[in-house]
Amino acid sequence: MTTINEMHQIFNLQKTQNDRAQPMTYEERVTVLNQIEALIRDNISELITALQADFGQRDPLQILSADLTGPLATIAYIKKHLRKWILPAKQRSGLMALTGTKQYVYNEPLGVVGIMSPFNAPIDLALDPAVEAIAAGNRVMVKISEYTPKTAALVQKLSQQYLNEKNFAVVTGEADIAAQFSALDWDKLVFTGGSETGKKVLSAAAPNLTPVVLELGGKNPAVVLPDANKQMTAAKIARSRSGNSGQICLDTDYVLLPTDQLDEYVRLITAQLAQAFPTYINNSEYSAIINDRSYDRILRMLTEARQRGTRLITINPDRDLQIARNEIFGPILSIFTYDSLDEAITFINSHEKPLAMYLFGRSSRHLNQIISQTSSGGVDINELSLHAGSHSMGFGGVGYSGMGRYKGGKTGFETFSNQKSVYKQGVLAKYTTRLMVPIHNKRNEKLLKRMLGL
Repeated sequence: MTTINEMHQIFNLQKTQNDRAQPMTYEERVTVLNQIEALIRDNISELITALQADFGQRDPLQILSADLTGPLATIAYIKKHLRKWILPAKQRSGLMALTGTKQYVYNEPLGVVGIMSPFNAPIDLALDPAVEAIAAGNRVMVKISEYTPKTAALVQKLSQQYLNEKNFAVVTGEADIAAQFSALDWDKLVFTGGSETGKKVLSAAAPNLTPVVLELGGKNPAVVLPDANKQMTAAKIARSRSGNSGQICLDTDYVLLPTDQLDEYVRLITAQLAQAFPTYINNSEYSAIINDRSYDRILRMLTEARQRGTRLITINPDRDLQIARNEIFGPILSIFTYDSLDEAITFINSHEKPLAMYLFGRSSRHLNQIISQTSSGGVDINELSLHAGSHSMGFGGVGYSGMGRYKGGKTGFETFSNQKSVYKQGVLAKYTTRLMVPIHNKRNEKLLKRMLGL
């Protein structure tokens, strides 16, 4: 376990190594990316074993898909495009180009980036932003959740074997380390986790004016339109909600169904769950809840709902219940009904803005109405979560579900860069002093009035 003093030593080393006059070269960045790739590929079995030990029960294939394939895919994509991204990006100068004026954006490294990953996908949500930050030329230090101590210790050990801590380092520890970590003078800080903890991270970062990317959770709705494919919709919602036992920030938290289709969907979803998991206890394909604290929190939600007379095939729970107001982060799916699309939209907008929203149906008019009249970090239509894996779009939340974007290939690269604007004047250079003080003369007066349409 890392001590506070050791963490400060690594941070100071990375700050010292960060030379603005000599940023990491393309070759140096690719070398670090290759080292991270080797760390994963050489130790897949060990990483799976550590995550299984932390959870107690978790499907190895789900670990591969949720934790290990993402960083590898991101590294491959970055290496394919990085040489081009590093070059100054020319911008259009309009008619001014005829005078020799040139504009371009230069992506320079920010410096030293801190990343705090959560327990539900501790490797992916540490390494995905890390490889993007390194691609942009930054040094990176990662703090992995204390809820997955075996995984954190293994990744720390492997990082010491495969990488130089002046470029990439992992620290481990409890909440005191996390609090100190978020208060360091980072050039950018990334936190993935719950919204309430995100507020504390943002507060700790504020004295240093540290720019923060927050990838938080929220109550992600799935809106089912009357014309949706029922079998497909029920299968995707049921099986997605069962993934990692519901401990996924992008999971469907609640469903909005047409009132007259409620009974049919309950039957279809229940059948899908029974088919996918005939038993949950000692089922190696079903993930356990991460710890007793999380398990007790979920039980309290269910107890409250039961005491208030809610059927525990949880349909239309009272809106002021914890299970209806708070992100569940567990294997519970709340179902609400609507009689009109306006009613469904009003219900969504009565909650905080979610990280994701899922729409099922065929009507383009209705789909576009929901998208345009609600706010969310991202939207999938007839699909779940796949927008987060796109290499052409950024991923993130809005409002209570987060701020900032990363992933998405170049979007992530730009998130960890300072996009420095450069303007080179052409033949007009010797004339622009006419618009400097003292500015008051007839020529400037006429020019400014013409520009303002006066």
